Amino acid sequence: MVIWFPDMVRDVIGSYKKWCRSILRRTSLILARVFGLHLRLTSLHTMEFALVKALEPEELNRVALSNRMPMTGLLLMILSLIYVKGRGARESAVWNVLRILGLRPWKKHSTFGDVRKLITEEFVRQNYLKYQRVPYVEPPEYEFFWGSRASREITKMQIMEFLARVFKKDPQAWPSRYREALEEARALREANPTAHYPRSSVSED
Repeated sequence: MVIWFPDMVRDVIGSYKKWCRSILRRTSLILARVFGLHLRLTSLHTMEFALVKALEPEELNRVALSNRMPMTGLLLMILSLIYVKGRGARESAVWNVLRILGLRPWKKHSTFGDVRKLITEEFVRQNYLKYQRVPYVEPPEYEFFWGSRASREITKMQIMEFLARVFKKDPQAWPSRYREALEEARALREANPTAHYPRSSVSED
Protein backbone atom coordinates (compact mmCIF):
# COMPACT_ATOMS: atom_id res chain seq x y z
CA MET A 1 0.00 0.00 0.00
CA VAL A 2 1.41 3.41 -1.03
CA ILE A 3 0.61 6.41 1.16
CA TRP A 4 1.51 9.97 0.20
CA PHE A 5 2.55 12.38 2.91
CA PRO A 6 0.17 15.17 1.72
CA ASP A 7 -2.72 12.70 2.06
CA MET A 8 -1.67 11.89 5.64
CA VAL A 9 -1.53 15.59 6.47
CA ARG A 10 -4.98 16.17 4.98
CA ASP A 11 -6.75 13.06 6.33
CA VAL A 12 -4.99 12.37 9.65
CA ILE A 13 -2.78 15.20 10.88
CA GLY A 14 -4.96 18.12 9.80
CA SER A 15 -4.30 21.31 11.75
CA TYR A 16 -1.75 19.62 14.05
CA LYS A 17 1.14 20.03 11.60
CA LYS A 18 3.60 21.28 14.21
CA TRP A 19 3.27 17.90 15.96
CA CYS A 20 3.66 16.03 12.68
CA ARG A 21 6.79 14.06 13.66
CA SER A 22 5.35 13.08 17.01
CA ILE A 23 2.07 11.95 15.42
CA LEU A 24 3.87 9.90 12.76
CA ARG A 25 6.12 8.30 15.37
CA ARG A 26 3.18 7.39 17.60
CA THR A 27 1.13 6.11 14.66
CA SER A 28 4.05 3.96 13.49
CA LEU A 29 4.36 2.38 16.94
CA ILE A 30 0.65 1.60 17.13
CA LEU A 31 0.60 0.16 13.60
CA ALA A 32 3.47 -2.17 14.53
CA ARG A 33 2.14 -3.24 17.94
CA VAL A 34 -1.51 -3.55 16.97
CA PHE A 35 -1.58 -4.56 13.32
CA GLY A 36 1.90 -6.00 12.76
CA LEU A 37 2.66 -3.38 10.10
CA HIS A 38 5.47 -0.89 9.65
CA LEU A 39 5.00 2.58 8.15
CA ARG A 40 8.13 2.89 6.00
CA LEU A 41 9.37 5.86 3.95
CA THR A 42 10.04 4.48 0.46
CA SER A 43 10.78 7.69 -1.46
CA LEU A 44 12.16 10.86 0.06
CA HIS A 45 11.73 12.66 -3.28
CA THR A 46 7.99 12.04 -3.60
CA MET A 47 7.36 11.56 0.16
CA GLU A 48 5.80 8.15 -0.37
CA PHE A 49 5.28 5.73 2.51
CA ALA A 50 4.37 2.05 2.44
CA LEU A 51 2.81 -0.34 4.94
CA VAL A 52 4.87 -3.52 5.21
CA LYS A 53 4.62 -6.52 7.52
CA ALA A 54 6.45 -6.03 10.80
CA LEU A 55 6.38 -9.68 11.82
CA GLU A 56 8.06 -12.72 10.34
CA PRO A 57 5.86 -15.62 9.08
CA GLU A 58 6.75 -17.82 12.06
CA GLU A 59 5.62 -15.04 14.42
CA LEU A 60 2.39 -14.58 12.49
CA ASN A 61 1.68 -18.29 12.90
CA ARG A 62 1.39 -17.79 16.67
CA VAL A 63 -1.36 -15.20 16.31
CA ALA A 64 -4.94 -16.27 17.00
CA LEU A 65 -8.06 -15.64 14.90
CA SER A 66 -7.04 -17.56 11.77
CA ASN A 67 -3.48 -16.15 11.88
CA ARG A 68 -4.57 -12.85 10.32
CA MET A 69 -2.49 -10.36 12.24
CA PRO A 70 -3.99 -7.08 10.95
CA MET A 71 -7.56 -8.41 11.40
CA THR A 72 -6.69 -9.69 14.86
CA GLY A 73 -5.20 -6.35 15.86
CA LEU A 74 -8.22 -4.42 14.61
CA LEU A 75 -10.62 -6.69 16.50
CA LEU A 76 -8.56 -6.58 19.70
CA MET A 77 -8.43 -2.79 19.53
CA ILE A 78 -12.23 -2.62 19.41
CA LEU A 79 -12.69 -5.26 22.13
CA SER A 80 -10.20 -3.39 24.31
CA LEU A 81 -12.10 -0.13 23.90
CA ILE A 82 -15.35 -1.87 24.84
CA TYR A 83 -13.70 -3.43 27.90
CA VAL A 84 -12.16 -0.18 29.10
CA LYS A 85 -15.49 1.62 28.64
CA GLY A 86 -17.03 -0.93 31.00
CA ARG A 87 -19.97 -2.25 29.05
CA GLY A 88 -20.33 -1.10 25.48
CA ALA A 89 -18.66 1.42 23.18
CA ARG A 90 -20.58 3.87 21.04
CA GLU A 91 -19.85 3.54 17.34
CA SER A 92 -18.69 7.17 17.26
CA ALA A 93 -16.09 6.41 19.97
CA VAL A 94 -14.81 3.42 18.00
CA TRP A 95 -14.35 5.51 14.86
CA ASN A 96 -12.64 8.27 16.84
CA VAL A 97 -10.00 5.73 17.85
CA LEU A 98 -9.68 4.11 14.43
CA ARG A 99 -9.49 7.49 12.70
CA ILE A 100 -6.16 8.09 14.44
CA LEU A 101 -4.87 5.08 12.50
CA GLY A 102 -6.20 6.42 9.21
CA LEU A 103 -9.26 4.14 9.08
CA ARG A 104 -12.49 5.73 7.83
CA PRO A 105 -15.99 4.22 7.65
CA TRP A 106 -16.55 5.52 4.12
CA LYS A 107 -13.08 4.81 2.72
CA LYS A 108 -11.81 1.44 1.47
CA HIS A 109 -8.54 0.26 2.99
CA SER A 110 -5.93 -1.80 1.14
CA THR A 111 -5.63 -4.30 4.02
CA PHE A 112 -9.14 -4.35 5.47
CA GLY A 113 -11.24 -3.42 2.44
CA ASP A 114 -14.58 -1.97 3.50
CA VAL A 115 -13.73 -1.29 7.16
CA ARG A 116 -17.27 -0.44 8.22
CA LYS A 117 -18.65 -3.62 6.66
CA LEU A 118 -15.87 -5.66 8.29
CA ILE A 119 -16.66 -4.28 11.73
CA THR A 120 -20.46 -4.03 11.64
CA GLU A 121 -21.15 -7.14 9.56
CA GLU A 122 -18.25 -9.61 9.38
CA PHE A 123 -17.09 -9.42 13.01
CA VAL A 124 -20.77 -9.47 14.04
CA ARG A 125 -21.51 -12.50 11.83
CA GLN A 126 -18.55 -14.31 13.42
CA ASN A 127 -20.01 -13.46 16.86
CA TYR A 128 -16.94 -11.52 17.97
CA LEU A 129 -18.99 -8.33 18.25
CA LYS A 130 -22.59 -7.33 18.88
CA TYR A 131 -23.83 -4.21 17.11
CA GLN A 132 -27.00 -2.71 18.53
CA ARG A 133 -28.98 0.48 18.29
CA VAL A 134 -29.00 2.63 21.41
CA PRO A 135 -32.62 2.75 22.63
CA TYR A 136 -34.56 6.00 22.87
CA VAL A 137 -31.89 8.05 21.09
CA GLU A 138 -32.64 10.22 18.05
CA PRO A 139 -31.05 10.53 15.58
CA PRO A 140 -30.19 6.80 15.73
CA GLU A 141 -26.90 5.82 17.37
CA TYR A 142 -25.29 2.41 17.65
CA GLU A 143 -22.89 0.76 20.04
CA PHE A 144 -20.67 -2.31 20.13
CA PHE A 145 -20.51 -5.06 22.74
CA TRP A 146 -18.44 -8.19 23.10
CA GLY A 147 -19.96 -11.08 21.17
CA SER A 148 -20.37 -14.61 22.53
CA ARG A 149 -17.35 -15.91 20.61
CA ALA A 150 -15.09 -13.17 21.95
CA SER A 151 -16.21 -14.03 25.48
CA ARG A 152 -15.36 -17.70 24.89
CA GLU A 153 -12.04 -17.27 23.08
CA ILE A 154 -10.48 -14.12 24.55
CA THR A 155 -9.79 -13.57 28.24
CA LYS A 156 -9.85 -10.21 29.95
CA MET A 157 -6.22 -10.72 30.95
CA GLN A 158 -5.29 -11.07 27.27
CA ILE A 159 -6.98 -7.72 26.67
CA MET A 160 -5.02 -6.16 29.54
CA GLU A 161 -1.74 -7.51 28.13
CA PHE A 162 -2.70 -6.17 24.70
CA LEU A 163 -3.40 -2.70 26.13
CA ALA A 164 -0.14 -2.77 28.08
CA ARG A 165 1.82 -3.64 24.92
CA VAL A 166 0.12 -1.05 22.71
CA PHE A 167 0.34 1.84 25.16
CA LYS A 168 3.56 0.77 26.90
CA LYS A 169 1.86 0.92 30.30
CA ASP A 170 1.53 -1.40 33.25
CA PRO A 171 -1.84 -3.21 33.16
CA GLN A 172 -2.55 -1.68 36.56
CA ALA A 173 -2.86 1.69 34.82
CA TRP A 174 -6.48 0.51 34.39
CA PRO A 175 -7.01 -0.58 38.03
CA SER A 176 -10.69 -1.59 38.01
CA ARG A 177 -10.37 -3.46 34.72
CA TYR A 178 -7.15 -5.14 35.87
CA ARG A 179 -8.81 -6.35 39.08
CA GLU A 180 -11.70 -7.69 37.02
CA ALA A 181 -9.24 -9.52 34.74
CA LEU A 182 -7.47 -11.03 37.75
CA GLU A 183 -10.76 -12.24 39.19
CA GLU A 184 -11.69 -13.87 35.88
CA ALA A 185 -8.24 -15.50 35.62
CA ARG A 186 -8.56 -16.96 39.13
CA ALA A 187 -12.08 -18.23 38.40
CA LEU A 188 -10.91 -19.90 35.19
CA ARG A 189 -8.00 -21.61 36.95
CA GLU A 190 -10.24 -22.82 39.77
CA ALA A 191 -12.83 -24.14 37.31
CA ASN A 192 -10.21 -26.04 35.31
CA PRO A 193 -6.88 -26.34 37.18
CA THR A 194 -5.27 -28.48 34.45
CA ALA A 195 -5.95 -26.04 31.63
CA HIS A 196 -3.42 -23.43 30.53
CA TYR A 197 -4.57 -19.83 30.69
CA PRO A 198 -2.51 -16.73 29.81
CA ARG A 199 -1.08 -15.18 32.96
CA SER A 200 -0.28 -11.56 33.52
CA SER A 201 3.34 -10.49 33.61
CA VAL A 202 2.44 -8.35 36.65
CA SER A 203 2.21 -9.77 40.13
CA GLU A 204 -1.28 -10.38 41.48
CA ASP A 205 -0.28 -9.18 44.94
